[in-house]
This record gives sequence, C-alpha cells and structure tokens, in this order.
Amino acid sequence: MRIAAALSLIVLVAGSVAFAANGDRGARTPSLRRAVADTASTSSERYAIHVRMTRDASPVSLHVHGQAARTTISVSLRMGDTTMPDGTRIPGARSAALIDGPFLYEHAPSSVAVFGKVRWLRLRLSDLPKSSNDLRSVHALTPAPLLRLLRAAHMKRASHGSRSFHGTIAYDSTAVRTGLANLTRGLEFRGLRISANVGTDGLVHRIVVTGHTADRRTTFSLRAHLFGFGKPIHVTPPAPGTFRDPHNDPPA
Repeated sequence: MRIAAALSLIVLVAGSVAFAANGDRGARTPSLRRAVADTASTSSERYAIHVRMTRDASPVSLHVHGQAARTTISVSLRMGDTTMPDGTRIPGARSAALIDGPFLYEHAPSSVAVFGKVRWLRLRLSDLPKSSNDLRSVHALTPAPLLRLLRAAHMKRASHGSRSFHGTIAYDSTAVRTGLANLTRGLEFRGLRISANVGTDGLVHRIVVTGHTADRRTTFSLRAHLFGFGKPIHVTPPAPGTFRDPHNDPPA
C-alpha cells in the first residue's frame, strides 16, 4: 500500500545562546526566526512526533520517529493501540518509508496482508511527479512543515531572556493547511496554539500545537522533539527479494 494511502488509513482508523560576531557564544538568546532558519538549514536531524486526537473521550494517536538529511528521509509510523469494550487490546498498525538517494521505499502497513518475503515497494524518484502524494506524505512526516508553522505563527517570547516562545496561528493559514493536512487527513482544527523551545545550541528542540474542531467535540495535540542535529545518518535499504520495483516487472 502506498505511503499516502497508508497514512490516511492509520489516521482515519480512529534559553539558547547565540554566536557572537567573533564566533564565541554570547549571552543573548536568538530570536525564534533565527532559530527556525538555523534549524531548517542543519545538515541532518532526528525527531519524534506524537499526534493525538480525542473525540468524545475516545483518543486516536499516531507516533512518528524519523531521521532526515539532504537526500535521505527514514520514517516509521505507529498507530496507538486500541482497547475494545471487552478489554481486548488491539496493537496499532505500523508502516514505514525511506527515501535513499534515487529511490523511495514504502513498507506495507502491518494491518495489510502480504505474502512471501516482499514487504516493500521501491519507486524511482525520477518517475514521480513533484505533486506525488507519496512524496508529499513522506515530507509531511518530517519537522519541515512544523518549522513553517512557526514562521507563520504570531509568536512571543515567554519572558525576557527565555528560550520558550508561545503564540497562535490562524486555522486557515496556508502553513496549517499544508503542514497539518497529512497528519489530520483534512480535519479542520481551530483555536490553534503553538509553542516552541530553543536549545542552548540555538536550534528548535520542541514544538507543541493544540487545537479543537469547530464543534469542540474533537481536540488535537501535536508534540515534536527534534535532536541529533548534524550527526551522520545511517540507513539500510531493504534487501533484494524483500521489495518490488515496477521497473523490474516483466512486460505485460
């Protein structure tokens, strides 16, 4: 199953120190705008994103863990477990995706039956249009859309010299519609509040977004932790025999 469809299935189932001009660390904390720009330009990062939507006291959660660099994105998704009325616990579906060089690998969700050893689909990036839902879904599972939210939000420093920032962002903002749509599958959340913490390295380490639907029956929360900036990223592509590449299929 393609990662865009898999993500839809999963969700629908339910104070920093700035460098002074001489290169030494100064006493001032950077602006959030500078921290966001510096974070977006790091060579690599690791991250965890936890999304929770609760409707009428029934929660649905999605957990994303990943790492990203210039030409590599590795991400795993896990839906929160479901507890049935009789107490039976059903493990949440799992899926994964990997962009490694010229290829996009998509892992079949654990909730989808597959046969044999083939668990992955390998696609060539050169064959995918820029508007590809698969590519858009993978990039939506990185911190980049969240950093765009911070750029568009109306943010204020929590207190003088603080490394914490708080603010709001309009629900119809382009950054919201493009940054959260793949995580909420079109559900519209209002009253959006956003906060961010900047580390002593001058980079954004934590982002929190909360909101609710217009009828207030469904609440939304997103918590993201960014770390491991600039560290080498190591990924292992699926082994031959465990993926299908349409380019290698025999002619019809």
